[in-house]
Amino acid sequence: MKKTFLLLLSALVVQMMPAQSKVKTFTFQGNVLELNLADSSEKGIMGVPIEVWSGEELVTTEMSGPRGKYSINLPRYSVFTLKFGKAPYVTKVVQIDTKGFERAAELAMVNLELDISLFKDRGYLGMNFMNYTPVAMAKFNKRSGRLEWNMDYAQEVNTRVNGVLTANGK
Repeated sequence: MKKTFLLLLSALVVQMMPAQSKVKTFTFQGNVLELNLADSSEKGIMGVPIEVWSGEELVTTEMSGPRGKYSINLPRYSVFTLKFGKAPYVTKVVQIDTKGFERAAELAMVNLELDISLFKDRGYLGMNFMNYTPVAMAKFNKRSGRLEWNMDYAQEVNTRVNGVLTANGK
């Protein structure tokens, strides 16, 4: 009786495992780089935390690896917020709307790539907005099957950052 029960239990476990693998995911990958504001050079940074949020829920926290590389396998959520950074760097927030991504994920494995440049926090007045305001926003375009960045929004944030740097004498 005990042996029969164990056989049935193992058969159920084997059957449940493939069902779990059908959960659609995608890979988000790229590089975390340190931007030298003096000469605009960049180099990879290891050990930078990358927080992935869906609404108010922290989904996962990963760390950038050697030369700043990262790769995160994510379940599908409609909107992600990624927070890159830790002291001594200024945090950068990126928001990605993946609505419509489901069909593309079913057809093929989809990778989203993003390199992010961080710069050191020198105590610039007015820079704390970057802890919660996205520096970039992207939305998945169902027709093209691509992630499209809102360049107008990015330009507005870039202008604001440049204004803060100029006001701080940089």
